[in-house]
Amino acid sequence: MHRALAITELLSHILREVYNDDEGLDLRRGIKDMARVSQVCKTFRDPALDFLWRNLDSLLPLLQLLPLEIHEEHSDKLSKVLGDLESSERQRYISISSRVRTLSFSESREPIPRNLINDIIEYNLFLTPRVDVLRFRVSSEAGLRLLPALITPELTDISLSFDENLYIFDRPLDLDDLIKSVYMTIFRCAPKLVHFSAVDVHEALPLLSFAKVPGQDHLDMRCLQSLTHASFYITAASLPQVLVLTSQFHKLEDLTIQACEKPFEEIPRLSSYAPEAFNSLRNVTLDGSPDIISRILFAFPANRAIQSTILRMHGLCTNADIAVVLSGVVAAASKGSLQKIIITSVLSNNDLAHWDGDSGIDTRQFILDIHAIEPALQFQNLDIFSACLGLPLYLTDEDHLRIAQTWRSVQLLYLSSIIQRVVPAHKPPATIASLVHYARYCRRLKALGLCLDASTKASVDACAQAVDACEESISEANFSLPSPSIQMVEFGPSWLECNFDPVQINSLAKAFTRLFSNLAACRACRTEELGVPQAAWTWVKVQTLYEYILFADQGCNVNTTLSAWKLKLFSEWTSEYGQDYEKVALAAPGSSLEADFDDHQNAEAFNQIMYKTARNELAKISKEREVL
Repeated sequence: MHRALAITELLSHILREVYNDDEGLDLRRGIKDMARVSQVCKTFRDPALDFLWRNLDSLLPLLQLLPLEIHEEHSDKLSKVLGDLESSERQRYISISSRVRTLSFSESREPIPRNLINDIIEYNLFLTPRVDVLRFRVSSEAGLRLLPALITPELTDISLSFDENLYIFDRPLDLDDLIKSVYMTIFRCAPKLVHFSAVDVHEALPLLSFAKVPGQDHLDMRCLQSLTHASFYITAASLPQVLVLTSQFHKLEDLTIQACEKPFEEIPRLSSYAPEAFNSLRNVTLDGSPDIISRILFAFPANRAIQSTILRMHGLCTNADIAVVLSGVVAAASKGSLQKIIITSVLSNNDLAHWDGDSGIDTRQFILDIHAIEPALQFQNLDIFSACLGLPLYLTDEDHLRIAQTWRSVQLLYLSSIIQRVVPAHKPPATIASLVHYARYCRRLKALGLCLDASTKASVDACAQAVDACEESISEANFSLPSPSIQMVEFGPSWLECNFDPVQINSLAKAFTRLFSNLAACRACRTEELGVPQAAWTWVKVQTLYEYILFADQGCNVNTTLSAWKLKLFSEWTSEYGQDYEKVALAAPGSSLEADFDDHQNAEAFNQIMYKTARNELAKISKEREVL
């Protein structure tokens, strides 16, 4: 053996590469390799065993180290082993179990005999003495009693889930007291706890308070000073308990609450909290009906230094529903601190059936306008605003001007660009001239999504006139066109009924060259619901021609990234068509004519380049999937 392998750090680095083979995609192979490495020699044994036992998705491998058959109902030998602190079997178990850092355990999949659990509790055996991360799904009273054996002072992350069986088939008489005891044990025995998550959608949680009771000498809850991330998936009836609990976490930065409403369940009234509560809160994610989300937000003390809010609303929402939710954000968050608002709606199959069926509802009542997002305009320092609400958000050109002038520092702006339902007979009032406002005022904007009407020549002409007026009135270099920052525009199911008309495609592409100098992608989605599926391809043709016009004018010095095959294609077009852009429009991807671009592989490559470029740019701005 080479002497370098005796260096522990070097050996660990090599074994880590073996264990994480193919970036973790072949973990089973890595485990087998570690098992073989651990038997090579004494030098390799301990480092290899550390990797072999580091992450467990089952408790059974640990229990199999004990001197019994797992499914035995009773074992006197086990009791004797666990009672003897110096027994070789117990020491061997501790040696192996101390290597475990992450444990995932679902009691419903791996039932453990109650006698075994009783012995573990009686002889105070910590099943995982140095575990950092614990994922535990409880389905019985025995599981609740076993949990303390998994809680250690080293825990930094715990996710707890309560199964339906606990409440129905194996419900103990003192269930509320047991669940409360579990929570108190976690917060008392895990002083390093940073992340806490709980899932219980069956009954209301018990009220948890860490205040000292009269006559109590000491209350050691050090995790109150360390816990920064908390997540709850609960019933609406548990909201008061969750807010009381989380208001006591002095360092809480990230709070996620997903609340489901049961039929005929009354939403409890939420109390207001002391001014110092939630003082460290920075990121809030709320999931539920607009009523639930707004109640939670209004319960927070005012002027919290919240930086990010992600709001997922359920059901068909009106202007008033969305406005009251955003008004809750205004009530809770400081105007100067909030940087990101992502608001989405989740439409169930029933919601969609209600919309699509012969229910007789007037779908126009669900066409949203500026009144829905009006409260959010009070936050003038936003970096990200995304409102993908599942329904049309129709704004006028004047609305877009107001938004652009208010959110001048925004980097990502989505205004219902991806929607699930449309009203085909009702077109958005905004024209393509709205793009001029964002190119002029939003100098940090990188990605823009909106719905507009670009179906007529008048709309394109209005854009050209707006650009002319803008160029004549602008004196400051900071507001000059074209915009160097905007890299993606997504039009949603916007109207573009030009049927591959090369004249209109040419007009749009030329307008884009005056608006954007670095546009990597423009696209549309769900245009088939408008009866104009070709509109999506038309935007692809506009993007292609836009890039070609820049290439023809500037050669390889254009800002947009061009692949080798695209450079070759543009060079061929230059020699054949020159600046006859209407002929290029016919040859671009999406053409109904099999002319110069009949290579389907190249067309697919073009789409992939646009898609990946846009996604990569969005990833730099925000890692939240909801914005896409």
